Amino acid sequence: MPEVITQSFSLNLRGMRVFGLYPPNRYKNLYRVLTYILYFLLIVPVPILQCLNLYLQDDLSFMQIADNTFLIAELGCFIPKFWPFLNNGERIKNCIHYFDAPVFEVERKEHRKILEEGVKVCRTTTKLFFTSVTAGFMSWSCRPIAWKNHIFPTDLWLPFDPNTAPTFYNCCVYVYLVLAVGYGAYTSAAVDPLVAGLAYQATVQIQILKNNLQFLGEYVDEEMLSSNDISLNKNHLFFEKVKQCVIHHNRILDFVEEYGRCFSQIAFSQFAGGVVVFCVSCLQLTIVDVLSFNFLAMMMYLIAMLTEVYLYCHFGTILFEENNTINTAVYLSKWYEFDVKTKRALIVLMERAKRPMVIRVGKIFDMSLVTFTMILRRSYSLLAVLENYNLEFN
Repeated sequence: MPEVITQSFSLNLRGMRVFGLYPPNRYKNLYRVLTYILYFLLIVPVPILQCLNLYLQDDLSFMQIADNTFLIAELGCFIPKFWPFLNNGERIKNCIHYFDAPVFEVERKEHRKILEEGVKVCRTTTKLFFTSVTAGFMSWSCRPIAWKNHIFPTDLWLPFDPNTAPTFYNCCVYVYLVLAVGYGAYTSAAVDPLVAGLAYQATVQIQILKNNLQFLGEYVDEEMLSSNDISLNKNHLFFEKVKQCVIHHNRILDFVEEYGRCFSQIAFSQFAGGVVVFCVSCLQLTIVDVLSFNFLAMMMYLIAMLTEVYLYCHFGTILFEENNTINTAVYLSKWYEFDVKTKRALIVLMERAKRPMVIRVGKIFDMSLVTFTMILRRSYSLLAVLENYNLEFN
């Protein structure tokens, strides 16, 4: 079977290569220069200019403050989110292709079917999220059409007055804004389903491990019948199969640890920015007209952001729950037919599997649906505060 990661994330990897986040095997130094240029040219300036606009402008309306805060949170979280790709690109690349190692190759059709289902889930997730991001980005880019007295999709500080500046200047600023925000949006569209999908690939490996444990007796009997070696010892074969399962489980655990080290900052940045974005988006939805284009644009962007955070939490929860059923798979096997040595090896595996397989985000949160609901609650609490401020402001 071809490399499972390439099959699952071909669209993501191509996008990351274009955006400067997936180092090639050749011309690495030149590619690294390109990555830094794109980062400091398209990621960093816009949130800084928006912060300057909030600080220097007088008589801003509450809607303008909310809109600037919304994009500062979203674009500002890209700064720490994409930094690990600049600072640790090769390590992240190795982590992405962890499951392409020979130890994870499969031969049985049952295991190939599990892998194919995992590939299908990852590819579908990428396509759906890409569609969601496209809808949100396009609606945001078209905001000046319906936003009265605004030339750009968002307010930002400029060294000239856009109302009196030449059209060429304004066109250049608009194109730059669309490029900068589009770069961040589509980079996230490539990165987030991949990072979340890698957690699901770990879940797929646990499913294969559970299959090997549950049908251990049947697989050994099948191998005994198909072998011409009359000296083959059944108990020894049982032990070797369990030993392979232990090695497989340890490699999955190693991946989860490396995954946390590589992607913890990426997920934490998205979670932190998500709290503010959810809150301000909902606040704007309560202010603008329901039938307006701005309402549609904010709704599209909110759906994309909710999906972005939910993917991490959903696949993290599935990984946690799948790991908790390893002992059940052992119990469903023909363990009573195994010799004492094999049973002891199984006990060691079962005791190790009792430890929760939890991915930590920023060493603070678990990547789980519990964290997702916590983010929504914190966003609602902040929304209530801003609603009161809006009443006082008006």
